Amino acid sequence: MSDPKCRPLALTIAPAAPKAPLSAPQRTFNRLSQQIANTERDLQDWERAMADTQQRVITDLLPAQQQYLALRIQLLQQLDGSSQAIKLGNVARETLSQVIVQLAAELIMEYPDDTTLREIHQRHGGAEVMDIESLADFFDFRSGDAAEEVEETATGPESFTDFMERLIKDRLAAQMETLRRERREARGAAAEPVDEAPERPRTGAQKARDTQQAAQAENIRQALRTIYRQLVSMVHPDRETDPERREQKTALMQRANQAYAGKDLLQLLALQQDLGQIDPEALSALAVDHLKTYNQALKEHLARLKARVQDIQQRAAAGMGGPFFAPRSAKGFIRDFEDTLREMRRATAGIQQEMVALQEPTTLKAWLQMQRREIRRQQQMDRDTEMFWGVDEDY
Repeated sequence: MSDPKCRPLALTIAPAAPKAPLSAPQRTFNRLSQQIANTERDLQDWERAMADTQQRVITDLLPAQQQYLALRIQLLQQLDGSSQAIKLGNVARETLSQVIVQLAAELIMEYPDDTTLREIHQRHGGAEVMDIESLADFFDFRSGDAAEEVEETATGPESFTDFMERLIKDRLAAQMETLRRERREARGAAAEPVDEAPERPRTGAQKARDTQQAAQAENIRQALRTIYRQLVSMVHPDRETDPERREQKTALMQRANQAYAGKDLLQLLALQQDLGQIDPEALSALAVDHLKTYNQALKEHLARLKARVQDIQQRAAAGMGGPFFAPRSAKGFIRDFEDTLREMRRATAGIQQEMVALQEPTTLKAWLQMQRREIRRQQQMDRDTEMFWGVDEDY
């Protein structure tokens, strides 16, 4: 996780005179400096949000999910018992069996090895439910250690839908890795290429661009190295005899090492300012070429930070079941988690109340009438969908 002590404030270049305008490279430096500071704050917010949420998944969400599933099983068993103990008409009994079959099928997806669920499902006329392992075999998704993963996931807190989505993503990733490996092997093979087109020679413009990029990279490396060496010469703890000062310099040396390893120019400059090696006027007096090198280093550092933020956003979206291409703020992610937890607890309370109410035969019969209407509505929607796609295929 990012250390707030190592996160610099946005460094800015001030005009040489009160009303003197900044040059274009100076304005670029200030803009990039502010963007980096903002992105680092976002990254730190996301890291905190992920750490806090991961802990709450263990302490709050998973227990709530387990309680919800356990209550659904109890509700299924209660409805199955009511079908035998309570006198119902033919329509009500048929509706109750349909509700039981649907609920049992959903629970079998979560607990495929539970024979009691399958017995209830079959007793009320349910067709055979294909479990996760059968689906994995059907789609040919299992290979190597995937079998063990399917077995572990089948009884874990991960839902069936989440599992299948993850299985597909893992399969695609494995295919891409195989393709990349084959390409690497093909490039390294001694045999002459038969079907591969010969590599086109690079144009003069491409070679010039490569040379320029290499020169920029070397300039950045030299600039960072120069600042780092200046810092080391001042804060190296081995040259300090006073224990308290040695401890202070050790902390400063750690900051310098971390900044240099991360190619964090702003942090290195901030350390120089803190130690009095440079002042704001020194930044204003930087030569144009030197400042352009600094700006290129800032652009690359900003790109790395944004990639880290995007990566953590995608992991957060995957954890909440959202699309990868719709990143949210860290606060929005926490709100989504809280909403999910509240909905889970609300659904749990609803099942508890429903189980108490459905013990009364009159309430059960009225409830079955509502379920019958809902089944008919869903059947009509399915027919409308089939008609729509049937008509569409004629065009």
